[in-house]
Amino acid sequence: MYSQNSTQVSSLDRALGISLAMFSMFVVGYTASRVFLSQGTNQTVVESTVIPHQAAMWSDLAH
Repeated sequence: MYSQNSTQVSSLDRALGISLAMFSMFVVGYTASRVFLSQGTNQTVVESTVIPHQAAMWSDLAH
């Protein structure tokens, strides 16, 4: 009877440990994503060069 109670306690401990680990991973992941997203708003926008399609280069000749 003692070993059965010991097994139930260890199962409860395991369930609590898994819950605590999942909660901790959520908090760390949430905090990391918030930090990452907040850094994105402070960066300057890099201008990119747009290359027109080949047909757009010939459109001036049609007029």
